[in-house]
Formats: sequence, C-alpha cells, structure tokens
Amino acid sequence: MNIEKKEKLVEMIAEILEVEIEEIKDDTDLVEELDADSMMALEILASVEKEFQIKIAEEELQKFTSLNNIISVIEEKSKELV
Repeated sequence: MNIEKKEKLVEMIAEILEVEIEEIKDDTDLVEELDADSMMALEILASVEKEFQIKIAEEELQKFTSLNNIISVIEEKSKELV
C-alpha cells in the first residue's frame, strides 16, 4: 500500500475513533488501546470499502484490530479484483 493510501486510511480511522492521527501506529491495538467498539469497526469497514472500492465480508471484522491487519485485509481483497 502506498504512503498516500495509508495516510488516508489512518485519517479515516482517527476520525471514526475520535483520536489523534499520531495515536495510530502500525501495531496499535484499536480495541485495547483506543477503545474501538463493534459499531466503530463496522464504520471503518464501510469507509474502507468505499475508499478502496472493495467488498469485505463482515466476518473479516475480527481482523480489524490494528492498522497493519486492516492493510493486510485491504491488500488481500484488492488482489482478488485483479
């Protein structure tokens, strides 16, 4: 994932979780460290689908625990489109 897309993803997550961008590191646990809940995870999923033009099954939500994990899901789903 290129830098611009990653920065956009971090901005989206920060806005949804109502935290500062600096608080979101590659391995920050969104649930444990930033108090993300299931509704926030759904909102992140919807935003990711819209921004990256991909479809992600709700079962994949359990993987949305850190920035790195979300990027992995995005990259996996993006490869399926090619």
